[in-house]
Amino acid sequence: MDEGLVKQQQVALEFLGIFAEQRLDYYQSPNRDGLTLRGLLSKDVVMFAARGVYTADEYVEEAFRAKESSSEETVMGNTWQAIIAAISADTLDSGDLMTVRDGALWVCELKAQPNTTNSSSFPQELRELKTKLEIQSRYQRASRQPLRAAFCVMRSNRSRDEERVYQAADGDRANYDLNGFAYRYLEGKKFWRWLADLDGPEGLVEDASALCANRDAIRLARQKRMAALKQEMHDALDEYGLPHTIDGVLRLKKLLN
Repeated sequence: MDEGLVKQQQVALEFLGIFAEQRLDYYQSPNRDGLTLRGLLSKDVVMFAARGVYTADEYVEEAFRAKESSSEETVMGNTWQAIIAAISADTLDSGDLMTVRDGALWVCELKAQPNTTNSSSFPQELRELKTKLEIQSRYQRASRQPLRAAFCVMRSNRSRDEERVYQAADGDRANYDLNGFAYRYLEGKKFWRWLADLDGPEGLVEDASALCANRDAIRLARQKRMAALKQEMHDALDEYGLPHTIDGVLRLKKLLN
């Protein structure tokens, strides 16, 4: 195996191992991330009911998974950004991802997958990228190095590398300030080739089972937190004389809000 790839895999294994350990802290210190009864009740109870969830226990399980999934996306996105910066030459993760390529300093907006944004949120994502580029330009006044913007999507079945210029639709006055903003759009394999000379993140993981040495402790912590939340739900429903059904959960949410 290529020596450079081996080193990249070792770096990825270290960062992903840290991510796994962070999950243990997440389950053991739930208040920080809203993994509480009130946190679960902040979800859309009616949506879960429409999905066929009927009992209070089922609601806790579904809302629990939704909460942890949201947390995982954020933390995992930060982890991959750190990995990419560590394995990619001339690349820095200072909260924002920046890299030197083709004689230019690229300021990157990094997204985990295409569905992280939609037609209404995408202009705001671009606005944030434009602002980051403008801030960086203040530090680069004495340098003649060109500054460019890149919008990057890590996980995708599509592979794209396109030069784009934003143009708001007629009547979309809220986004006229973005008209003419030029950026590079990289997605999937093209993104990974550009920064790390890989086809995708899978090339960094040889043995998925090696990512977490403390998997049993994490699994147990998750199970204990789930059980504790179910008990809290039962106790709260009983306190208000409510049934242990989705109707009871909905009424409890209204009472606690």
